[in-house]
Amino acid sequence: MAVGVGLLVVVLSIFNGFQKQVKESLWQGGPHITIENSYGSGAIYDFETVIAHLKSDPKLAESFVSVEGNITSHGLIQSNNNFNPIMIRAVPIDSIEKLVENGLPNFPRILQYNRDEIPAINTKKLVVVGKEMSAIYGYGIGREITMAVPGGRFTVERGVQVNVQSFRLVGLFKTGYYNYDSKFVFLSLPQAQEFFKMKGAVNQIAIKVRSLDDLKLTKHRILSRLNEENWNQKIQDDTSWSVRTIAEEQENFLAALRLEKTIISIIVFLFIVLAALGMVATVHSLIRAKRRSIGTLKALGLASNDILLIFTLNAMIVGILSSLVGGMTGIFIATKLEVIINAISEIINGVGSILNPGDWDPVELVPKDIYYFDHIPVDIDISFIFMVTTAATILSGLAGYFPARMAANLNPVDTIRND
Repeated sequence: MAVGVGLLVVVLSIFNGFQKQVKESLWQGGPHITIENSYGSGAIYDFETVIAHLKSDPKLAESFVSVEGNITSHGLIQSNNNFNPIMIRAVPIDSIEKLVENGLPNFPRILQYNRDEIPAINTKKLVVVGKEMSAIYGYGIGREITMAVPGGRFTVERGVQVNVQSFRLVGLFKTGYYNYDSKFVFLSLPQAQEFFKMKGAVNQIAIKVRSLDDLKLTKHRILSRLNEENWNQKIQDDTSWSVRTIAEEQENFLAALRLEKTIISIIVFLFIVLAALGMVATVHSLIRAKRRSIGTLKALGLASNDILLIFTLNAMIVGILSSLVGGMTGIFIATKLEVIINAISEIINGVGSILNPGDWDPVELVPKDIYYFDHIPVDIDISFIFMVTTAATILSGLAGYFPARMAANLNPVDTIRND
């Protein structure tokens, strides 16, 4: 029982930590809510008027951290003789100090940058790419990068026109979400408007909110606000609003995380159920060994309910102690998990280097380049641990009740005679 409880605490703490870190990476990586125009070319020319209209609603204004126009589009980046697909995102950069101090809400955390060049990011063709992208393509700060994006309208005669320009890499960012850090290129909004030939326009309004629990409610309020009659007839005639939340964009991924956690929880919880079944066998064996004593006590006048209570409480006390020991052990292992794994890795590498000194490759039990974490994420949920220990105690009581019921129903005369 103690092993099952401890194992469940450790496994669920790791899964909680993994989910928490992945969600934080997603939330920090991009806008929480995006507003797009699905009419015509998709450009939003009077986006500042739209933003002002949204902020005029006190409830919406209170829920926003930031609202700003940006440009997000697919593009191609040149690597050797190939063009590879990427995502290009442009946001307004109103302060270089906020940019380098990671104070812009829709710009990811910058790890490295060229101190001399980055102040000109609004006026020169400069970009910031993800740390993983720089590793994949071998880009270093100061490198010239060639990108291509669609330009103009599609025609049967000429096909799709393409704009190709070269930009200089001035910084590297990291969100902690691999797909984001390996696919996105960031630049300033004025340079993107020139690159995409969208002077004075954007194709998205990006919103960061204070509470991610209210995404659906905020989305409905935004849609209601945008679809109000006659607030700006010119804008309404040229737009067909589409509003998406980050939870909707990542719905399949987040659902897969929840399903994985549920399946693992069920599998590990079966260990506790198996331990409870073992306790049934243990209490049953105890009753068989004490049949004569039980018969003697019943002959002396001890009530059947008292015998039932004695054996049931005995099983519950064992369950409580097992739950406490397992819970505390699980918490200790979860908090020291990284130290324990590193120690095991050192032992394996030490033994391996002794047995095979020439050809031994160091072993890393949790490779950081695969799992993309600086440390093993662990999030201990005390309420969940309380629920697990309570469930284990109840199962222990049930495991002791049924054999105890058999003991309570023993006939004292037959028991003393036969035993």
